Amino acid sequence: MAYLPLIADRLDLKILATGEIECTKGVLITKEKQKNLETFVHLVLEANKEINLIGKSTESIIWERHILDSLQLVNLIPRSATTFCDVGSGAGFPGIVIALLTDLSGYLVEPIKKKADFLNDALLRLGREKNLNSTRVVQDFYENTKKKIPMGVDVVTARALMPLVDLCELFFQNIKNGAIGIFPKGKSWEKELNNAQKFWKIDYFLAISTTNKESRIIIVEGLERNEL
Repeated sequence: MAYLPLIADRLDLKILATGEIECTKGVLITKEKQKNLETFVHLVLEANKEINLIGKSTESIIWERHILDSLQLVNLIPRSATTFCDVGSGAGFPGIVIALLTDLSGYLVEPIKKKADFLNDALLRLGREKNLNSTRVVQDFYENTKKKIPMGVDVVTARALMPLVDLCELFFQNIKNGAIGIFPKGKSWEKELNNAQKFWKIDYFLAISTTNKESRIIIVEGLERNEL
């Protein structure tokens, strides 16, 4: 699926001379959404006392490190999208943030039972404020979910899950079927991209991270295996 036509009318996104995408405005957050995010942060911090959801060193900067880092992905989701799948959802970043800030139906895939239980509990508690019935937790490895999750989801995401070369393998069928892959990467994004291109022909765009100007979000719209 071609990505640029899907965001052509977006005044909050700017295409720079370098070809990179820059978010010019933050996500509009209503008082209700702000309250939901605050509740979610509280749930994560409480659960983190018993389960390793986020690094202890990031607890004091959870808004900057995890919430804002997830929020920037919301800006990059095409408005025409209706479904998403977040793999390796863990503490719910970015999956639950996307569910709270959009009306998309979604799947949160997490193989570790304790983390999947947390996600289900968080959705239940947050659902008192926002209807989250269209967001479902799937406790399994993504490779085993073909009968549980339709291949035709519009957007796939994965944050701090695996290198880009492995994400290409994991989501090849989804992207081949028209999904857009939105993958936030850290300062080593260029190294990951170069390595992945040894094995894959990747049609992609880069979005500048709003939380770290040296990081990039790699948006994949097409994939083909290289002939070796």
